[in-house]
Amino acid sequence: MKKVYTFKKDVLFKNNIYEILSIALDKTFSVDGYTIRGEFNISGDYLIKENEQDTFNINIPYLNYIEDVYDVSNITVDIDDFYYDVKDDNRLCVNIDVLVDGLEEKENRDFIEEVEAKGELIEDDDDDDDLELASLSNDRPNHYFSSDEDSAFITYRVCIVREGDTLDSITNKYAVSLDTLKEYNIINEINPGDKLIIPYERD
Repeated sequence: MKKVYTFKKDVLFKNNIYEILSIALDKTFSVDGYTIRGEFNISGDYLIKENEQDTFNINIPYLNYIEDVYDVSNITVDIDDFYYDVKDDNRLCVNIDVLVDGLEEKENRDFIEEVEAKGELIEDDDDDDDLELASLSNDRPNHYFSSDEDSAFITYRVCIVREGDTLDSITNKYAVSLDTLKEYNIINEINPGDKLIIPYERD
């Protein structure tokens, strides 16, 4: 799996930039677990005036953190694209797309092992990739589920958190209160790839 991270930086020149004549990008990267460190070196020639030329050499540090929903043991890091623009006469706006290849999505098995032991995990019919847990009734994992024996027959979905999801958007989507969601999950914060148990009653 590949993922592109866009790095943006504005560089102020001591002189006005009449025209960029040449530009080159060199880079160094090192990977330490989920952390990518490196440096970009941008160099070239430019015109200050129509007939007056100067050079530039810029070093920009780079730091990025990969989301921990991925296995990063076999990743490679490179430049996918590099583009720039000149604004305000002396400001070079640099955009560098950093390509991380070899990412593998981790399956959060620890979270759902106990749930799977209590029922069959099946895919929902809709296209949001949520998982539905059937046939739990009163036999519920005590760590996640209430023990109210008078509760109606309830099934459970395992909602996979997507990029941009919030607790508000999830509670609205599944018509469940935040308090109920917290009864079934240990929630400090949510991140893409997390799995949340959503209870609901079948008709």
